[in-house]
Amino acid sequence: MVSPAAYSRARRLFSVFSSTTPRAQALKPASEPALAPAPGQTAADGEVDAKPHAGRNRGKSIGKILRVISEERDPDKLVSQFITASTMSRNFRDNRRVYEVAVSRLASYGRRDAVAALLDSQKPFIEASGEGFAVRLVRLYGRASMPSHAAATFLDLPPKHKSVTAFNALLAAYIDSGDFDKLVAAFQEPGLSAALDVIPLMEKCGLTPDEISFNSLLNGFYNNGRFDDAEKVWQMMKERNVKPNTKSYNAKLRGLVAEGRIEDAVAVFETMQKDGPKPDSVSYNELIRGYYKEGRLDEAKKLYGDLVKNDWCTRLGNI
Repeated sequence: MVSPAAYSRARRLFSVFSSTTPRAQALKPASEPALAPAPGQTAADGEVDAKPHAGRNRGKSIGKILRVISEERDPDKLVSQFITASTMSRNFRDNRRVYEVAVSRLASYGRRDAVAALLDSQKPFIEASGEGFAVRLVRLYGRASMPSHAAATFLDLPPKHKSVTAFNALLAAYIDSGDFDKLVAAFQEPGLSAALDVIPLMEKCGLTPDEISFNSLLNGFYNNGRFDDAEKVWQMMKERNVKPNTKSYNAKLRGLVAEGRIEDAVAVFETMQKDGPKPDSVSYNELIRGYYKEGRLDEAKKLYGDLVKNDWCTRLGNI
């Protein structure tokens, strides 16, 4: 059960998510036009095209739209073309890549207003779409460095879409945008970690934190040099029987290397080799980077040789 103090901090944390910047007015899409039935096709067939190559033609159409959006240099025209295409085609809205390309393009122009207009125009489709669509919008706001918009979107989600996956996307949005401190710093109390407030908040909402939730917090703390707080996250994982994975340890390796604590990083790496989870290429690269920073080139080269050797052994084992 969540303690009164934790509950209070969770409510204050919830207010961070509620304190969002003004959002662009969501555009109301026109209702999807019914396609005229092809000869021999009944109205009940809906969007299904009776032509033999209908699926292929729709795929080509999406590909053409993707190219147009990728090549469009006028942000306002890009938004207009995107909204028109998404309103007319459910198949378009199912294409994750076209959303990523459009938002990335607008973000590169520094047009956050255009990102907001584009993504807000998609919100009317959330109710009738799957969870993945809602999570995508939350995540894309984060990749455009707009975490407050991501928070507002999360809060407005229908109950069926307020899942652990959606909450993880919100955490990632704050961390990707570099606003992790904004998420937690206002709630720091002596001896208590504000990051722990995220977990009671999730549990209060009926969500069960998973390894992605905890790894998001670990990355945020280690990237900000908050080792004491990170250790409390490890303890919370243990208490909830959430088993750390390779990404959990890689976050710690990255933090230790950034702090110049190379011997501690070596100890973590050796623990992984002995007890698991086994180091992956990211683990090796973090430690190699640490050796190079310390000028220990021979050890870096030896570790690189081990990485190449293990990689070949893995490939041979999969043959």
